[in-house]
Amino acid sequence: MKINFIGIGAQKCASTWIHRVLSDHPEVVIYPGKEIDFFSVYYDRGYQWYEKQLGKPGKATVAGEVSTSYFADSDSPERVFHYNPDMRIILSLRDPIERAFSNHLHEVRLQHMTGQNLTFEAGLENNPMYLLQSRYSLHLARWLTVFPISQILVLFQEDIRDDAIGQSRKLYQFLGISDTHHSEFLKEKINVSQRTKYPHIERLARTAGRLGRALGANHLVEKVKRNNWVRHFRQYNEVNLRHIVPVMHLSTKKQLEEMLAEDVLELSRQLGRTELPWPIWQIVKSQFRE
Repeated sequence: MKINFIGIGAQKCASTWIHRVLSDHPEVVIYPGKEIDFFSVYYDRGYQWYEKQLGKPGKATVAGEVSTSYFADSDSPERVFHYNPDMRIILSLRDPIERAFSNHLHEVRLQHMTGQNLTFEAGLENNPMYLLQSRYSLHLARWLTVFPISQILVLFQEDIRDDAIGQSRKLYQFLGISDTHHSEFLKEKINVSQRTKYPHIERLARTAGRLGRALGANHLVEKVKRNNWVRHFRQYNEVNLRHIVPVMHLSTKKQLEEMLAEDVLELSRQLGRTELPWPIWQIVKSQFRE
């Protein structure tokens, strides 16, 4: 079955929630592991390999995957178009400064950033992608040179937080599937940054989960994850990284607001919106009224 929708990110912007509320919809077949990264990393493996990753569609009417590496990748838009010019594209965004900070927490969790100095400021200096991936209009412009805006659904993490049911219906309607489905993942917390006390146990659990999904046992994997004993142990094994990483300096926040203001304004023009659900939007409006 030809893949006809993709989630493209941005990273740390509720893409996991999108994947999960689609994963239990009866009209959807979706890659269980979320990140295929075909158009950005594995393009040389060809379309046949790509389509095989989803398995058999069964009774599904739409097929897709979510890979957050696509949004900021310069080659992905044209590659996606050449594969399927009718592709429906799901883009999820959040306040760009919050996204950058969450990006830092993610890198600390993965131990890509280690040492005594785990401040966000040190992370910004170490990893230029924190800021680059938050320049939404820069990346969206590349997609809009290839695809019309009518083929791109933009969701905001803040709206998902405040109205999960309404946003799921918007997502289902965009894909042309029943919007009466009530996903079991609707109220699941999104972008909770945790680090484990015993990482080897968590790695073993994740490996077992991937193996189970690869064998077609998605339902069993989710049932085990919801088991009370398993849930309680995983909660005990988690440490909230916001208790480890210091909050962003106010001076850093103001500097990022200045650096991202024009990008946010251009994004509002691209989307045809006069309001964005972000704290930085109020700063942008006040700056450009002067």
